[in-house]
Amino acid sequence: MPIPVMAFSVTNGNKTFDKKWELSTTSDGGKGVLTYGYNTLAINEDYAHAYHSTKDHYAYVKNGNGSFSGSNVGKGNWSKIEVAHKGNSITYGNSY
Repeated sequence: MPIPVMAFSVTNGNKTFDKKWELSTTSDGGKGVLTYGYNTLAINEDYAHAYHSTKDHYAYVKNGNGSFSGSNVGKGNWSKIEVAHKGNSITYGNSY
């Protein structure tokens, strides 16, 4: 499987971490999807779920604990990463 070479990323912007939230956005002409957010169910976590219909790709999160990535998956599949929350500026991405 080829290593992805392009990345689409977003930050939490004006979203805070006092309650759970989730957003979704598209990239690459609608072929890529990134669903990301903050969850408080079991632990406080930052997460990214990435999809691409025509390219290999993986989800990633960068927060105060470091940089983390999900599995590199083939087109038409979801890559997911969930990590313990830390920090106030979080980056969520889909690399393809």
